[in-house]
Amino acid sequence: MSNPTERATYFVPGPTWVRPAILNEMTRPMIGHRSSEFKDLFVRVIANLKTLFGTTQDTLVATCSGTAILEAALINCVPRRLLVTTCGAFSERWRAIGESLGLEVDQLNAGWGNAVEPAALADHLTSRRGHYDAVTITHNETSTGVTNDVASLARVVRERSPDTLVLVDAVSSLGGIPVRFDEWGLDVCLASVQKGIALPPGITLFAVSAQALARAAKKPYRGTYFDFLNYKKHADDGSVPSTPSIPHFYALDRQLDDIINVETLDARFLRHEAMREATIRRTASYATLASDAAHASATVSALLPNLPAEQIRDRMKARGFTLGGGYGKWKNTTFRIGHMGDISLDDLNAMLDVLSEVAGT
Repeated sequence: MSNPTERATYFVPGPTWVRPAILNEMTRPMIGHRSSEFKDLFVRVIANLKTLFGTTQDTLVATCSGTAILEAALINCVPRRLLVTTCGAFSERWRAIGESLGLEVDQLNAGWGNAVEPAALADHLTSRRGHYDAVTITHNETSTGVTNDVASLARVVRERSPDTLVLVDAVSSLGGIPVRFDEWGLDVCLASVQKGIALPPGITLFAVSAQALARAAKKPYRGTYFDFLNYKKHADDGSVPSTPSIPHFYALDRQLDDIINVETLDARFLRHEAMREATIRRTASYATLASDAAHASATVSALLPNLPAEQIRDRMKARGFTLGGGYGKWKNTTFRIGHMGDISLDDLNAMLDVLSEVAGT
């Protein structure tokens, strides 16, 4: 969606490049968040979020990071036992948060660079005695560039434990990879806006099922700021529980309209797939995917290069391009290319031209 005067040179897997038109939306005059103007803005945003999430259920916006809604999901929906499926650094964050809340946390670890297999989840649920209150799934593992098959994983949970809630981190997938909340039978799904939505960081979008809200209603202590029932109560009245980042609402309103009605979701998903294929194909002579190619992400690629990863990033920086570094246990051996949001295939190819000169030497 960029044009020749707005070329992207920033290829970090979040915060990602933001179009000047979107940044300009954030400079509009303030309005009161209890005003009729904000209510109109809020109602438009919520309606478009339902399309983006693929749901007829509740969609909400919180002024916070994605990590905050990870925690909120556990506070609202998990009274005691939690199963965390992991395959990298960000899926492991669910475990750390659960343990910090004093929950009984079990883990199904696929290993870094691998997707969580539905058969392994089925075996785990069958072999473990007792009931999990919820299972967490990370749709797109940003640290390794792996996309999990949420549809199949959620189906396994539904078939073996219908009362177990399915909580999904879609932070680096929403807006770049299809999310179908209702079709997949999800209960909470959340995404920060600084990745596939291509806004500056600062707000988090989330969808919540009726089943999740019913579970929250049974929790006597949900806190104040992240009480899902309070968010729903205010959303039903066209508002938010506390002061939001109004500039983000302006930008989100414009961006959702552009995504859904100008580019269209289908075209956006196809563009992201084309960027993934171009990245894999054009880097093959000097780098390999660090993770399972069968589950390669359409929004971020983690690459294991022939030359030292930091040397490549430094050389690219000198040429005017910023790439992402490795993350967690892969920090020193990999680099990452964020091909998400509003980055065009032309912009990506322009960067890959330079990367071939830098990394191929």
